[in-house]
Formats: sequence, structure tokens, C-alpha cells
Amino acid sequence: MGSWHAANVRDRIRDLDVALVYDINPEKREKARVEGFATCETAEELLQSDVDLVVIATPNNFHKDYCVRALDSGKNVVCEKPVCMNMEELDEIYAAQARSGKLFTVHFNRRWDVDYNIIKDVLAQNLVGKPHQVYSRLFSNRNIPGDWRTVKKSGGGFLYDWGVHMIDQVLQLFGNPISVYADLKHIYQPEVDDAIRLDLKYPGNLSVHIVADSWTFINEARWHISGDDGTATVYDWFGRTGKIVRANVKSVDWAQGCVYTENGLSRSMWPRPQSEVTEMDVPVRKDLPWWEQFYENVMDSIEGKATQFITLEQIRASLAVVMASFESAEKQCVVELKKYL
Repeated sequence: MGSWHAANVRDRIRDLDVALVYDINPEKREKARVEGFATCETAEELLQSDVDLVVIATPNNFHKDYCVRALDSGKNVVCEKPVCMNMEELDEIYAAQARSGKLFTVHFNRRWDVDYNIIKDVLAQNLVGKPHQVYSRLFSNRNIPGDWRTVKKSGGGFLYDWGVHMIDQVLQLFGNPISVYADLKHIYQPEVDDAIRLDLKYPGNLSVHIVADSWTFINEARWHISGDDGTATVYDWFGRTGKIVRANVKSVDWAQGCVYTENGLSRSMWPRPQSEVTEMDVPVRKDLPWWEQFYENVMDSIEGKATQFITLEQIRASLAVVMASFESAEKQCVVELKKYL
């Protein structure tokens, strides 16, 4: 991910240059030099340089130490997700940020995904009414990459890796939940979770379900939202397919129709006549947000021209859901989020 940042900052972000690259692995430093980047031999050399911004893309268990060191060195900091391993580490980072007065944020790049922004527009335009059941789902059949992401002490696992992105998206759409119930499975990884389900409870009737499974060979829709006026789906994270079905009338004529099976009938499962529903495409704007806005906002925030887009409060809230999920899975109980906020 560090090489992804370097290449994309160089190629896509105006007014921002990659000054130095450091990796603990000398082979990675040589690879960076071959790709045209200047490198340094130690982290301390980088932190003592005159760079304005440090991007931290290490295994998760090193995030806190590097963030604190960079902030105490007077650098602005972008950290890869998850921000760190627990709330205690986050408090140390925030104390360093307060001491330095520098910008600190997390690279929640999935806020720029097409599928998420389609759902954001569906809700903003009230196309399905008031939601009561929301599913955010991601499926893979490749399991977890066999590096540090499979090691518990390194912060591996699907909850830290993909769950935190899905949590951040849901929190931007609906705010902080009241409570979390989590089921974290170990399919092929003995140390870390590789299939997760989080059930988030909100005030009123709203429930949000986050499902990520690294060993599934038939996918379900990326997003499914049931509202009191209709239903919206987006089938993949590129937003290529999806639809909205709205009810023209909410009353039901129970005298019409039945579904018959070999073992009985059901009026409840009889589908609505086409005359009672309207089907439409999901909205896709031509001016959807682009990822470049992340670094543009970081630079503008450092210069006092803008408000930080991914805030300290949002970062804390997403990590709080992660921590509540770990506790819930361990104790097999519902955990209130306020315990971690």
C-alpha cells in the first residue's frame, strides 16, 4: 500500500511531491529507487528531514509508534487504516497530535468508491423512504493474503482489513450505532478472522448488517437497503448493476393471489403486481467524487484553507466499533458502543 500511495501521489496529485521513501526491507528500498524515488536508510533519517507530510503504510501493530514519532517530529501524518490496534494506542496518537498541533488523519479511501456514493445518493434523495434494514456485503474466494495479515499480533484479519472500511462507510451514512453484535469466524486462518458479520443497532427500527467473507464462491448484492417506500440494491462495488423498486401503493389486497407449493400456500409471499410497483435504475452521477480529493483536502487542511475531511472524531468512532466487535465476538453478547467512545 505504501508503493500505491507513492505512485499515485506522483502521478495524480498536483502540488505534492514524494520526497523520500523508507522501508525496513532493503529490497523494497531498492525497488523504490528503481521506480525513481529517493530513499533513506532509517526512519529517523526521514523524520529529521524537512518533509511536510508522512504517510504510514506498515503492518497495523507499528502504526501507533510511527504516528507518535512522526507527530512529535513536527510532521503532518496520514496513516493507513485501521488507525491502530486499540483505543489506548489511539489516545497516545491523539495526545501527540495535540502536542504538535499538526494534522493527523486516516486514509479511508473507500469513501470514494462508486457503490458507496450511489447508496449515499439513494439515501439523500429519499428514493426508498426511511430505511429499516441495510446490508453492506463483500465476498471473496481467495481468503486472506498469506503475509502479516494472517498474524494476530500484527493486526491481521478481515475485521481490521476490510471491516473497518465498511464500518466507516456505514457510520458516514447513518451515524454511530447504539450497539454491536459480532460473529468473527476462522475458516482457514487459525489466528485471525477471515469471515465476519456485524449487526449494528440504531435508534428506532434501523438495523445495519456488515458481512465480509473471504471464502465464498457465490456473491450477494454489495448493498441492499429496505425502506418503507421501497428497496435499493447495488450488486458490485463498481456500481455497474443495481436497481430500485418502489411501491406505488402501500395497502395490500389480500384477496389477490397466492403462491402455491407442494406443501401449502402463502398469501404473504405472493409478489406485488407490476402495476403496484415502479422499477428504476440507481442514480449514478457523472461527477462522482474522485480519490484525488483525499490528498487535496489534506493539503488544504494543512494550509488552513479547508476543514479536515476525515476527522479525529470519525476515526475514533470507527475504531470503537471495531473494538466493540472484538469484545462482542469473544463474549458472544451485545456490546454498547458508548463503552468505547
